[in-house]
Amino acid sequence: MATETETSDTPSGLVSEAGGAGAVQSSGGNGSGGTAGGPGFFEQNLFGMPVSIADLFGILLILLIIFACYKIYNSVWKQEGEATEAQPDGNGNFRDLLAENIVRLSIVALLGVSLIVVAIGILAASGEEAVENSQYVFAALLPLFGTWIGTVLAYYFSKQNFEAASKATESLVKMSVQKLRAVSIEEAMIPLGSIVGVVVAPNDKLREVPLQKVAEAMEKKLPGGRPISRVVILTANNACIGIIHRSIWSEMRAVVAAASGTTVNFKNEAANKDTLDKVHDLESETRAPEKFGNFVTHSIAFARAGATLADAKMRMESRDDCQDVFVTANGSASEPIIGWVTNQEISKVLEA
Repeated sequence: MATETETSDTPSGLVSEAGGAGAVQSSGGNGSGGTAGGPGFFEQNLFGMPVSIADLFGILLILLIIFACYKIYNSVWKQEGEATEAQPDGNGNFRDLLAENIVRLSIVALLGVSLIVVAIGILAASGEEAVENSQYVFAALLPLFGTWIGTVLAYYFSKQNFEAASKATESLVKMSVQKLRAVSIEEAMIPLGSIVGVVVAPNDKLREVPLQKVAEAMEKKLPGGRPISRVVILTANNACIGIIHRSIWSEMRAVVAAASGTTVNFKNEAANKDTLDKVHDLESETRAPEKFGNFVTHSIAFARAGATLADAKMRMESRDDCQDVFVTANGSASEPIIGWVTNQEISKVLEA
């Protein structure tokens, strides 16, 4: 009896377990998540992996978006290629083409990535990891595309501003030249007899010019009461051999005051016997290593009578730190001057 009971219990248990499994299988066959009896209505196998219909739809949507982006970019590229064939491409056209393609590609790519992120967010809302990864990708690509577009826009806007400024400057220069060409040099110059602050060099030598005479000339005033700012040094036959600006005169005194063991009298005193020879070879601080004597003689230019202010300005600009042009019969430095044109006379004409 014991043996029969044991034998009969065992198959009964097996049958019960099999029946339970069958029941589970049967209930799962009509559900949405059954795995033991094969794929359900909402689930298919893709490469041996279970994929839902929603996942398939999302993959299809992403592929369609990528295909649409490709078609858009391809059409843009073809249009640019036709335009390039119609017009020979130079460096400027290549830069324009490259910039336009970068902007368009960035816009298309940004749109594509945005749509993909939205699609993933909608179709995989329950998959937190997928949504989070898509957001990371979007956050990484957005600054990149934005930087590309910003660089291109900055380049082209700055280029246009530079071109506009260049054209305005060029137009202003042309107008200035036309103004100066319309004025004769005799009309704008200060005649020799009207020059205030002239010192005649003894023996026609700059080194022998008395500092007392320069100091005396610096104290003179123009007809309007304003102190003069430059002293013209002439020879006995009225040829100009140099000019001393008030700024250079002040620098001479400062350099001498700072130098040890050097004594020079710059005062307007009858007992003052010092000459420019004492400061002729001293080095200028603001124009080092140039000597004061060289600056006094080489900071002037000459123009011929009958020229225009445009010619005087050109002569002035041909020398460093030149603000004075002296007019002679033929424009020679050895000839007597008949007039004097400063940078102030030229500025007055340009501002008129």
